[in-house]
Amino acid sequence: MNYLAHLALTPTVDDALRQNALRVGNLLGDFVKGTESSLRLQLPADLVDGIMLHRGIDKFTDTHPAFLASKALLSPERKRYAGIVLDIIYDHFLSLHWSTYHDQPLDEFITNVYTLIDDNQEWQLGTLKDVFPMMQSENWLSRYRTISGIQETFRRVATRGKFTAPISSTDIDFKSHYAVFENYFHTLYQDLVDFKDSFKFQ
Repeated sequence: MNYLAHLALTPTVDDALRQNALRVGNLLGDFVKGTESSLRLQLPADLVDGIMLHRGIDKFTDTHPAFLASKALLSPERKRYAGIVLDIIYDHFLSLHWSTYHDQPLDEFITNVYTLIDDNQEWQLGTLKDVFPMMQSENWLSRYRTISGIQETFRRVATRGKFTAPISSTDIDFKSHYAVFENYFHTLYQDLVDFKDSFKFQ
């Protein structure tokens, strides 16, 4: 799952501060490295719990039948980047079907997330502190809902590495199998909702 899904897949807890820290931690999993034990020596427990949830979601996703079936739809030159491109594709469908899974309107949720991260700069750890200003100013979390936004995201991600250029053409696979990807998203996301609700924190 990509940024939007990780932010959304945060269990509801009674403590508002813990809820916020879990949500940001669930995003931080893409920006902070280290073992759980090393992170717990450095960071607040609730943030680390969110990071561990992020890793649990990634592990669950990578072995899910719907993810593996989605991967099979990608062109050979893009299969090695399945974890990256499918995360983006799934966030597109989450944006389109947001109200099916979440009560809060998407735009309101996104605005609240930006405010939450902005108001807690001490939580902008790892590379998030460098990425967040651009994420917010360019409104990455809202960009996923349009085809043009997805295409631009593929092009941006394709510039990250020496061999990632094939990612820029993922929209070919995306458009060719759009309805099938959409069905696989629903299967996977419903299971992820159940997974995050049953996730056991240390």
